[in-house]
Amino acid sequence: MSDMFMVFAGVIVFLLFAAGVMAYQNSRLIAQQEAGDSAGRISSLMYSVYYQSFSYNEERPEAVPLFQFTVRPPAEGQRASGEIDKTIALCRVPAGSGEMALSDAQNWMLGSIRQSALRGERIIPASFKDKAAGKGEQELIFRLETAVKEETGHADHH
Repeated sequence: MSDMFMVFAGVIVFLLFAAGVMAYQNSRLIAQQEAGDSAGRISSLMYSVYYQSFSYNEERPEAVPLFQFTVRPPAEGQRASGEIDKTIALCRVPAGSGEMALSDAQNWMLGSIRQSALRGERIIPASFKDKAAGKGEQELIFRLETAVKEETGHADHH
């Protein structure tokens, strides 16, 4: 009977040990995933908006332009009152140093284009397709170009 008790106790100790090892490994895995998630959020902050114009051959490591548009106030005498053209440029910046992720940057730019069109401003777009890094940025540029065409098309009909 004591041999049976020793085997039973050994099995229980082994199961407790195995459960402890599995729990430890599981907690390490969860901690690594959480660290990766927060690092992923930080590294996805790769886009910033600049209120300045970029030229096509301009190279800046801290800001790579992807799309910009210049707004010109409506012609009804407002330029005489001192209003000047304003350029808004969406740029890719080093990972973690931007204010927005790709989807947020797209939504922000779309909203800005819409607001400019609603104010009756003339929108002059410029795309930097050759600077796009990957499919996501190429799609972003295409969507912003399309939005400008749609908004300026609507503006012409009013």
